[in-house]
Amino acid sequence: QSSSRLEASITMDLLSSLGLGDALPEQSTRLSSHPGIIKALDTLLNGGKGDVRLGFNACLNCGADLSKSKTTVKCKACKRVQYCSKSCRKADTMQHNDGDDDACGHSPVICALLNLCNEDDDAEEELENENNNSNGKKHKNKSQEAARYRVQTELESYPATLFNVLAEGPPWFVDAIAHRIRSMEDPQPIKRRGKRDRTSPGKPTQKKREVVLHIVGAQVDSELWGWNGTTTYGAEKNDKNANAPVLNAYAEASTNLASHLQTLIGTPSSVSIRCVFVGPDCPKSSPIIAEVPLPDSKNSSSSSTLTFETHCCNYGEKSTKSKSKQQFKQRLPAPDAIVFFNPGFSCPDYDWSTALSAAAAHGKPFLITTNTEMEGFADIKCLLDGGYIDPRTLPRDILEAVDHHDPTASLDEEEDGEGMTFFFGENPYAGLRVRQSGTMGNDLYVKSRWILGGLFQSGGGNAIRSKKNQKHVVEKEHSDSGDDRENEEDKQARKKHRGADGHGVVGRGGGKNTKKKNPALI
Repeated sequence: QSSSRLEASITMDLLSSLGLGDALPEQSTRLSSHPGIIKALDTLLNGGKGDVRLGFNACLNCGADLSKSKTTVKCKACKRVQYCSKSCRKADTMQHNDGDDDACGHSPVICALLNLCNEDDDAEEELENENNNSNGKKHKNKSQEAARYRVQTELESYPATLFNVLAEGPPWFVDAIAHRIRSMEDPQPIKRRGKRDRTSPGKPTQKKREVVLHIVGAQVDSELWGWNGTTTYGAEKNDKNANAPVLNAYAEASTNLASHLQTLIGTPSSVSIRCVFVGPDCPKSSPIIAEVPLPDSKNSSSSSTLTFETHCCNYGEKSTKSKSKQQFKQRLPAPDAIVFFNPGFSCPDYDWSTALSAAAAHGKPFLITTNTEMEGFADIKCLLDGGYIDPRTLPRDILEAVDHHDPTASLDEEEDGEGMTFFFGENPYAGLRVRQSGTMGNDLYVKSRWILGGLFQSGGGNAIRSKKNQKHVVEKEHSDSGDDRENEEDKQARKKHRGADGHGVVGRGGGKNTKKKNPALI
């Protein structure tokens, strides 16, 4: 295993040996080197038909449509990118400054990393076959072992990111997660009936406290590791001692969060964790509920458990059975934190309005991962434009980076960052597997390499406000009178807008997560 880790570190060693540290060159496709690139992208943005994918169906250097080209040329080494001619292939590999400071084209670094993508794809296919067939072969080839290890680190990055970031986040973040279970009352002492009616001095009763995490847009092939509800791969379903690898991995990773919260609360009560996975790509037999004990609990008397719960539906909607149209009346348990893995809020092919409105209605902490830094900024802008987060809680440099102008966000920022309830940066728990973008051949990414977190603005969602409510808000902002009667009217209007359940307006057909179909985010 140590040799696999050593071989797997070739990805970062390659970058550091070239003076890049561990910074992955995410945007490497040159977009200003040839006027054909700009023309092809402009045609697409202006409503043109077709799908421009540089390096796949369009020349990676000039943007020419390869379906109309007489010849196509691939890179000789990695064979993962295409050009319309040898001259375009040569031009893309040449080192030159064309205005794209960070875009290096199909450099030797990019080509070498794309070669690793080939090995990782083969390793992933082999692992899937082994899961379906218990007679898996053990490879002695070091490069194959390294590729398998990189694929495994990508899977393990989901539970590692989920629990470690929630446990090791800023104090305000962890406090917000623990707010509900901390406010729970400790169990009352047991009283005996009798002549003296005295309190029993016996052992105090422990009360189970459970932290609920909603993982929105979850998929079987990513967050759930291909788990479809069976107890384990190739084992009997009634064998309770053989848990699926995904359950064991999540249980092991969750001990950090459970132990930290138990210490934070400062009571003997055990802390359990419930992970609620919601998405149209969850197992069709949902809801599925599985429970496993947490290893290495803080004390032997603790009864901490991890509960897995899946719902095959869009967030904000009711889950349904696959074999019947019967709806489950039971609602999802109220969350203490809401997590999105690589959602792609800004992608025009998705409609996250319903899911974000339902999430923001809880006013709870959120954690979002993105594959690239650019996607992170795009998702932040989407959250700001939709009114799901308060711009006053974001640092000024992030607001400037996403070009967000809001008069309410023009407050003086404290030097020590007081009042800021937001963070954005690289994810230390991301895997080692490097992937190729499906839209630009030279662009690379690591799944969940960037993380951002904060607090949802309760009742947020400017994008779905009705015109009547927008007019009411504008009139209220420009009104000089601030008497109690006007405040009461405003409360009634907001109550009417949210609806009887207080969860906000829910549009039709929204919230569907189809990120699996987008090659740029696969």
